[in-house]
Amino acid sequence: MLFAVICLIIVVSLVSSEETLQPNIVFIVADDLGWDDVSFHGSDNILTPNIDVLAYEGVILNQYYTDTEGTASRSAFFTGKYAMRLGTQGISISAAEDRGIPITELLLPSYLQKLGYSTHLVGKWNVGESREHYLPTYRGFDSFYGFVGRSVDYLTYNLIENCNGADYYGLDLFENREPVFDQTGHLTEILTDQAIRIIRDHNTSVPLYLHISHAAPHAGGGFVNLQPPLDSIEANGYIAHSARRLYAGLVTSLDKSIGHILSMLAEREILDNTIIVFVSDNGAAPIGPSQNFGSNLPLRGVKGSPWEGAARGVAFLWHSSISSKIHDGLFHVTDWLPTLVNVAGGNIPENIDGVNQWDTINSDERPKRLDVLITIDDLNGWAAFREGDFKIIIGNVNRNFSGYYSKELKVLRNTIPSYENMLLECDANRIIRETLDLVLDVDLAFAKRKELSMTYINENEINTEPCVPTQAKGCLYNITADPTESNDLWNNLPDLVRHLTLRLRTLWADMVPRRQPQLDPKANPSFHNYIWYPWVENDEVVLEPPKVPTFPLQVSVDELEYLVDINMNTFRDNLNLYIKDMSKSFIRSVSALFSL
Repeated sequence: MLFAVICLIIVVSLVSSEETLQPNIVFIVADDLGWDDVSFHGSDNILTPNIDVLAYEGVILNQYYTDTEGTASRSAFFTGKYAMRLGTQGISISAAEDRGIPITELLLPSYLQKLGYSTHLVGKWNVGESREHYLPTYRGFDSFYGFVGRSVDYLTYNLIENCNGADYYGLDLFENREPVFDQTGHLTEILTDQAIRIIRDHNTSVPLYLHISHAAPHAGGGFVNLQPPLDSIEANGYIAHSARRLYAGLVTSLDKSIGHILSMLAEREILDNTIIVFVSDNGAAPIGPSQNFGSNLPLRGVKGSPWEGAARGVAFLWHSSISSKIHDGLFHVTDWLPTLVNVAGGNIPENIDGVNQWDTINSDERPKRLDVLITIDDLNGWAAFREGDFKIIIGNVNRNFSGYYSKELKVLRNTIPSYENMLLECDANRIIRETLDLVLDVDLAFAKRKELSMTYINENEINTEPCVPTQAKGCLYNITADPTESNDLWNNLPDLVRHLTLRLRTLWADMVPRRQPQLDPKANPSFHNYIWYPWVENDEVVLEPPKVPTFPLQVSVDELEYLVDINMNTFRDNLNLYIKDMSKSFIRSVSALFSL
């Protein structure tokens, strides 16, 4: 009897120890944050010390790709699938549009729920709001506090959207399914307070998945675009351009938020077993309809274009047990689902595009991702794909969004504060030093910053009239050697062009095409007490997608010859195997006939 009790105690303790191995996960998303808008990338006019300390102490993902718009990026994250497989590619979902991640898709929080996680979303959703079953608490989140549309006013929490020539406006701030009427304060601070409350009240005997999706530094959701807290404007007073100063204030408030969240994780004594991820959903919008005066320099293009400035994002992962480094392997937003499910102890789902990158990050194993679909936008008619060092862009790309922007925004009028002092004095550095006894190596941090800043790029060497693709010809770049997409290799490497074009054609054919956005007058919040409620019944028929549009690159004679060669080679190889099998069968038959 005593032996049985001892065995039971051992089993229970083993089970308990296995449960404690499940890490907490805090996933933080910045909205429209540019490559050049964090100081660990070398920015010399926006300082982000809390973000930087975590990045330097964690794994910086130097070749992290998102999609180029918010809905596409977020739907790829939550499903582990390219947005074009879901019909969520291209421009983000409008508040008056009946569209969302298909309910047949299982999202990341649902996988984690099944593994025993407590799951919470604070902040932005933007992957479906027209029907109730598109909303967060129907898709795997135990709780939701935030806004469901693509942007919101930072002070009134209203979303204003033009629909068929009329302005629709209403409240877009909810706790689960209930509108929040009595909230006051700046949105970034409100979302931070909610995240802190969730951590403070969390039952630490179960693992936590907290997804914090900030509005900052996206432009506001109404007629006023840039609305930082007042104290953060003063902190960036050395920036000469007034709009850039306001944008910097939004980034500063975001950086402070991370320090506060770290503090609560430390107070609850769960920081050492918490994975913290920080990413941008896509690049900044220095120009365009959602202009926020961010900077993607020295990368090319803006949010919503197929260039690196739109798709190559800010990203790092931190955990107390992981050695700090810069990871130069390809990493895509779809990779988070299999990576985090694996870390949580679950089975990685099949039929997804994401790749489990945990062993690559944690153990320096050989990178598993060798290529990535950067974007397909069938409504605008373009696509971009990367394989190894090379990236191909095809289609009718808007020349106005294809340049290098924001240089004029970076002028300083006063001396910038000491970066080293800000690193050493910020909340993040203090917390990890006091809680985990980790001491920031400033010299190493500065060395990483120099490596990440792309200081080897001479602005005078950037082609002032770089390639812009058309239906007749695309653009090809060696991104490893030419991250600014300045030196077009299309005419130099015809075999590679044909190979990558064929890969894009195959992906294009697999796409679930989008309809042109159809804004529904029934969505008008004036019908619902000026609140952005769902207005379509769950069982109402979803319109069938249209036919896949024509591939946006004319077929060349060389491409046809290449395709014929591939098919002929395949036919020849299959014929040789068939003949070889026939000969083996014939020999067996003859041997049996003559009793050999």
